Amino acid sequence: MKVGLIGAGVEAKEVQLPTFSSIEEIELVAVADINEKSAKLAAERFDIPEVYRDFHDLLNNKDIDIVSICVPYYLHKKIAVDCAKAGKHILIEKPMAITVQDANEIKEAIEENDVKLCVVQNYRLFPSVIESKNIIEEGRIGEIISIHAHMLDFPSISSEWRMNRRFGLIEDIGSHLIDIVLYINDFKMIKQIYAMGGNIGGNIDIIDHAQIMIEFEDGSLATLDLSRMTGAKEIALYIQGSGGLLHCDVRNNHVQEIHQYSTPLDDIPNTIKKVTKIMKGAVTGDYFIGAKQYFMNIVTDFIESIKRDTEPPMTVEEGRYVALVIESASKSIKDKQPIILKSI
Repeated sequence: MKVGLIGAGVEAKEVQLPTFSSIEEIELVAVADINEKSAKLAAERFDIPEVYRDFHDLLNNKDIDIVSICVPYYLHKKIAVDCAKAGKHILIEKPMAITVQDANEIKEAIEENDVKLCVVQNYRLFPSVIESKNIIEEGRIGEIISIHAHMLDFPSISSEWRMNRRFGLIEDIGSHLIDIVLYINDFKMIKQIYAMGGNIGGNIDIIDHAQIMIEFEDGSLATLDLSRMTGAKEIALYIQGSGGLLHCDVRNNHVQEIHQYSTPLDDIPNTIKKVTKIMKGAVTGDYFIGAKQYFMNIVTDFIESIKRDTEPPMTVEEGRYVALVIESASKSIKDKQPIILKSI
């Protein structure tokens, strides 16, 4: 498969390009970025033959099978639609879109042009998330009653963070947590969303902390607590079922299944298991890579879906559902009222 990359920023250079370069069946043939200097540096580092300033020139390259869109999300819709019209399969960074309208246009374009699209939602591939999903599907905690999830981050002094900060917490790290919660709950239909948020300075145009409450049509509930002002970094979920409780510590790759009473005697083996996993990850170096290490899984699975003409690992419809939550939560904060969803 021949791949062209649109966007040569930090994410491209630190995650995507090294991963593509390490996969034997992938040939990197082109990179495009409006910052031509950045594109040329990436091309030199990863031995990419073609460099373009205009991404349309990249799309005109008939050799390219897959285009990876690695630009800020507010540019996604235009580029994704043009990629589909050019007959290219699309790998797109999260969030795919932040409005249902943009998501619909992307969906229509890929269907009309018979191409595949995969959203990069690598947090979903943490082993702790997959283990939790399997436990639920096995019926070990019964039906889901509620999910309490939080994703906390701390402010960065980097210029890139200051730039991204303009676009809000919910669209940025929030899209990871939204996708995990929807995935855990089988992307069930949503009845309503109510969100509150703001920032320490009081400027509502910049959301630095938020709580998103979701009521699903089957009666299950989810609360998502997001903050990048906490001074701590953590991502975890408490999943309450009709027959038990799961504590999913995503970052530390640990799941605790609780039935009836949890005593200190239960904590001892759980702590040993958790520490053992962390130490193993520290020794291999995987612990410090975090979610980036799962990008390769997404790429290889996406390639297989193209070859076999099957559904991609993270679909356009799932990306559309995440966009629905982002848009509704943002509107709820602005309007200070719940958003009732009649249909998506």
